[in-house]
Formats: sequence, structure tokens, C-alpha cells
Amino acid sequence: LVAGVVWLMDLSPARAVARLMPDAVREQLGQQVVASMTASRKVCAEPAGRVALDRLIARLAPAGSGGRPFSVVVVDWGLVNAFAAPGEQIVLTRGLIRKAESADEVAGVLAHEMGHGIEMHPESGIVRALGLSAAMDLMLGGTGGTLGNIGLVLAQISYTRGAEREADRHAIRLLREARIPLKGLADFFRRIDREERGDKAPGAGGLDILRTHPASAERAAIVAAEPPYPASPALSATEWQA
Repeated sequence: LVAGVVWLMDLSPARAVARLMPDAVREQLGQQVVASMTASRKVCAEPAGRVALDRLIARLAPAGSGGRPFSVVVVDWGLVNAFAAPGEQIVLTRGLIRKAESADEVAGVLAHEMGHGIEMHPESGIVRALGLSAAMDLMLGGTGGTLGNIGLVLAQISYTRGAEREADRHAIRLLREARIPLKGLADFFRRIDREERGDKAPGAGGLDILRTHPASAERAAIVAAEPPYPASPALSATEWQA
């Protein structure tokens, strides 16, 4: 049955299975990923910062692939990265926020991760990593011991160039619809490219996001080549400080 659906949908097996997952299963997977990634770290719950972030999230994408709003958790983690988790959930690190030079850059990164979520790339990656048997076990309501290290599994997944292009396209669309400048995303890509070419060792001030997100000057150029549109900063100066 599953094989037939895969053939009819002309999809990779992993993505086909991911799209067959009930929302409740995707949400459970996402919650487990977030719990795994935040188990030994503080979650940022400062009220003013939380309000500002929630406003940005609502402005960017009211709903994801499952028709539910995205949920973003900020963790006290020096790693410069962000992770899309199943079920419209995202983990954003303190390191990335501090590395960013503007709220528009953070908005661009979040829009990119939302793009991964809309395309169900996290779910597809987990299916590929765990195997079809374990994925089917999850879909049928079991755990089979597969959820224990799910956060580590997702953190080690590298998306294909095609998946990254899909996420980039969604990021451009979400930023345009939110009337947030694309310059932040282009600037972030340019700085990632400089870090790539600088070949800095991990921990030497480089962007850890390089380990899981391929980036290049070409991606920055694609974003920068988009036609202009009326836009305003992602957050006010006060909100960005919060």
C-alpha cells in the first residue's frame, strides 16, 4: 500500500512516508526533538524577548504544512545554528542570535527553517535516518525505542542541495509576504560564505551553522537579485534588543 502511494505521488520513499504521518505523530516527534535538544540547557523565557519573537513568528508564517502556527524555542546554547523539527517546531540558539547583526538576519534564518518545515524535510530526514520499518512503527503509534536520541539524529542530518534550494525559495516567499527586507538573508549568506572560504576551525569564531547548512555566495546572489518590494524592519530596535 505504502509503495503504491509512493509511486502515485512520484516522491522519494522518505518524503512520501513523512507526508503520510498523522499530525499527532509529527507533533510528538517534534516535541521529542525539542526536549532532547533542550534537556541540559536553559530555555529563554524572558517576557519581552518572548513577545518580540512571537510577533516575528506570526508575521513570518501564520501556519506551516500542518495548518498550525510555527513554535520556536530559544535555548541558551553557544552553537551558532537553528534546527527545524517535525510538526512546525524550530530550535533557535543564543549563539545564532548573538552572531546575527540584525533582526532581519534572524528573520531570514527563521524563514529558511520554516521552509524546511513546510516541505517536511525534518520528518523526511528522520525517516531516512531511522529506516522505513522504524518510521512505520512510529506511524502506527509505537515508539520501538526510536525516540530516545531523536534530537541527536536530527542535528546530524545534512539536507541535500535540492532541499536547501526549496527552503530558500520558501524563505524568499515568506519574507516577501511579510514585507521584511531580503537583505538580512542575503547578508547572512554572504557572511557564511566568508566563513566557508576562511576555513576556520570549529570554535574559532566561525559559524557552526556550516556543519548542517551548505551555503554559498551563489545563494546570497539569488536572494539579492530578487526584485525590490515595500518592506519594513523585522523588529523595532527595542524589540531586537529584547
